[in-house]
Amino acid sequence: MASSSSTSLSLLLLLLLSLLSVSSAQSITRAAGILSDSGFKSMSLALNLASDSLNTLSPSLTVFAPADAAFSTSGQPSLDLIRLHILPVAFPLRSLKSLPFGAKIATLLDGDSLTVTTLPADGLVSLNNVTVTATPIFDDGALIIFVIDRFFDRYFRISGPIGSQSPKILGSCSATRNPNETAAAETAEFSEASEVLRSKGCSVMASFLDMQFHGFLKYQTMLTIFAPVDQVMVSRIGDLGQYSSVLHRHVVPCRLSWSDLNSLEDGSLLRTNLQGFDINVSRYDSVLELNGVSVIMPELYHNDWLVVHGISEVLELPQSTTQNPTEPNPVVPSPPQSPADGGRSAGIEVTVKT
Repeated sequence: MASSSSTSLSLLLLLLLSLLSVSSAQSITRAAGILSDSGFKSMSLALNLASDSLNTLSPSLTVFAPADAAFSTSGQPSLDLIRLHILPVAFPLRSLKSLPFGAKIATLLDGDSLTVTTLPADGLVSLNNVTVTATPIFDDGALIIFVIDRFFDRYFRISGPIGSQSPKILGSCSATRNPNETAAAETAEFSEASEVLRSKGCSVMASFLDMQFHGFLKYQTMLTIFAPVDQVMVSRIGDLGQYSSVLHRHVVPCRLSWSDLNSLEDGSLLRTNLQGFDINVSRYDSVLELNGVSVIMPELYHNDWLVVHGISEVLELPQSTTQNPTEPNPVVPSPPQSPADGGRSAGIEVTVKT
């Protein structure tokens, strides 16, 4: 029975990925047409020429289109540079504005991200020290196109001192969900979260969550889910034995908002639903990282008991692990402990620095 269910999920996910590939190709073609109609002929031509090499396995895209004058100055861009100007998710302006200075945003160019350089006093969004137009020239929820006056510099880096964050105690990790909330209401909220994930390019993770839906709801605990984008999940499709491990190591039995995560001290450990697997919180150039993976879409979805954050990569198992990768932790959080126990609280282990 379990084998049949896993096989059905594999077939469903493979079909999903084939549809996403077609959808992404159509999005590139659409973007090229919209840019041409809007007077951005050079970027339109560049997308058309590179379209066969820009499959993203995501139905959503954000394109940053340099003005024609930038092409006249810099010449025809390489395929890698074109990829740097495309995000594998639809990133609305309000989401860009919500990111802190130094945050990293994953692009189609593997291993290369855009860095948020917007300062608190700035009225416009800035990425890699390039100003983004105040409003997109196109936005239908799945495809968003912004204009920039010059190309992003692939080798841009932030220099200078990085400020530190102050830690705080998170009470939400020892809290349970509202017992008066009906199962129907929770089901509707979970379905809403899955739909948001699909619309933001995290369809594979949404399918994993749908399969484990009833398992999560039977425990009255709050949850945080870290959702990798479809582009990095493609290699996980077909390996049936890894489905449970991949899902449970991205789930924390605790509700952690973006501000909660930002308040954690470097070295804090988050216990996950996979036995023996913890998430180490750190910062690189002031960017919040989880086991070295950047949070690129904070609070994709949130309600009173569930928060979902989008991340740029899969949280990998350490190579030296000896745990059973398919054995999840129980979802019930541990009771809160006293400060004398080394600063531990349910779901979170805070490293005490001396």
